[in-house]
Amino acid sequence: MLQVYDRVVPTRGDATLLVLTLILAVSLIVFALLDAVRMRLLLRASVRLEKQAAPNILHRIMGASGATPIQRAQAMRDFDTLRGVMTGPAIVAIFDAPWAPIYIIISYLLHPLIGLLALVASILLVAVALASDFATRKAVAETTVRSSAAYRSQDYSITASETVRALGMRGSLVTRHLLERADLVRRQGDLASSSGLFLATTKFLRMLFQSLALALGAYLAIHQSISAGSIFAASLILGRALQPVEQILGAMKSVLSARNAYRGLDDFCRLPDITVPRTTLPAPVGLIEVDGISVRAPGSDRELLSDIRFTVQPGEIVALVGPSGAGKSTLLRVLAGALEPDRGEVRIDGARLSDWNGDELGRNVGYMPQTPTLFPANVHSNISRFSMFSETPTEHLDQKVVHAAMLAGAHELILQFPQGYETQLSVREGGGLSAGQRQVVALARALFGAPKILFLDEPNAHLDASGETRLMATLRTLKEAGATVVVSTHRTGLLQAVDKILLLRDGKVQMFGPKDELTRPRPAGVEDANAPSGRQTEGVPEISNESDAPKSEGVQQ
Repeated sequence: MLQVYDRVVPTRGDATLLVLTLILAVSLIVFALLDAVRMRLLLRASVRLEKQAAPNILHRIMGASGATPIQRAQAMRDFDTLRGVMTGPAIVAIFDAPWAPIYIIISYLLHPLIGLLALVASILLVAVALASDFATRKAVAETTVRSSAAYRSQDYSITASETVRALGMRGSLVTRHLLERADLVRRQGDLASSSGLFLATTKFLRMLFQSLALALGAYLAIHQSISAGSIFAASLILGRALQPVEQILGAMKSVLSARNAYRGLDDFCRLPDITVPRTTLPAPVGLIEVDGISVRAPGSDRELLSDIRFTVQPGEIVALVGPSGAGKSTLLRVLAGALEPDRGEVRIDGARLSDWNGDELGRNVGYMPQTPTLFPANVHSNISRFSMFSETPTEHLDQKVVHAAMLAGAHELILQFPQGYETQLSVREGGGLSAGQRQVVALARALFGAPKILFLDEPNAHLDASGETRLMATLRTLKEAGATVVVSTHRTGLLQAVDKILLLRDGKVQMFGPKDELTRPRPAGVEDANAPSGRQTEGVPEISNESDAPKSEGVQQ
């Protein structure tokens, strides 16, 4: 521009103008290519970050100790937010920001006053950007939290849509979600209003200072301090110096979201990781030793389990019995390693659970929770615990899946599905199966790989008489195979297949010993010390011949 105004126009140099035009075109082509290369490098960096960091984050999500389900779900979203910023306009503006001092120096070379104007303009715009950050930081964090909570609430209502329709809750829940969305929209509107005000201020200041640069350049040109071409050069250079600040302010929402995501991800990654490398131990034989474990309810000092102590010998089948809320499900979760106790320890073959490699121990343990969760995949994948992703799919894997299904009494049921073992389970709660079907498929998953240790939480809760007979046969087969089984139940039928009974009440062990001793009828008139006042019992208390109504899965049964 300086050459055009200072040399071409006064001399009417057409050839010089043509050469300058060609140089400008080549320069712009190089600039565009470099910009494209930069975006490509940023994209490759984003992909590389995904390959290097995503596996570690997913492992932490599955194995972080003390993390809530919300923290686990948010961790990957935070990572995706952080990775997405790497290819957005915000990162480009950040990379352009270091050029601002260079443009200020060039402005100073044109004239010290122009350089001073550029410096003052940059300082003011940076101050506006910092003020915007300070004013919107808290609002962005609160809006992000409210948005996540609103979407989780909606997802939960969608998952339970059948219950919602059956109980006539649709209108109430729709009103609730609309109120949540109204609050979210209000917060987003307030945030957008504040951000828009700062962005408008930035644009105003940039245009004002560019105009002042023209005026100052004209004043200096009148007094012969700079050439006429420098008038427009000063305005353009000042605009380039201020452009990154304006771009960053325009992308401030994504910048703040990325910063909050980084902090949230950093806090999550600081949680203890229970999946640290461990020495490979021999496959377990089945000795279970429980030494003084206690578990408190989340956010409370109330103990769900208190000083639980017992030992299960290899090959024994132990029944956990007791009233609802006694802590049977919590105890099974602790034994399976799904929940860490606040005090005490569980040992498998003499080694603490923390001494075992989690994946290796898991392959030798079968666990069936009270409310089984089936994943949106085919039946084969669910039963095989998705082993095809950790080992090459073979006929041997298919044989193990079918064997587990037959042992659980699920083989004939699965063959009645539309595509048999290849039937895709839906994303609906339970995978689109009935409670009984879901339970036998989950039992087959627990039996996959012929584990030596099994923890079964009310496996007969949704079974009919024939299903319970098959379950009894399964337990006898496991007994013959030398497997150690701990099973909770509310029915007396399963007690025929067990060796010992452990009675829980209020999170404490009331009785533990051989079945024959604990179920021996008491003489008439002898009151059970564990029974409520005024009640006399025979045999094991709190066991009924009817199945309890299904209970929701939680920390405590």
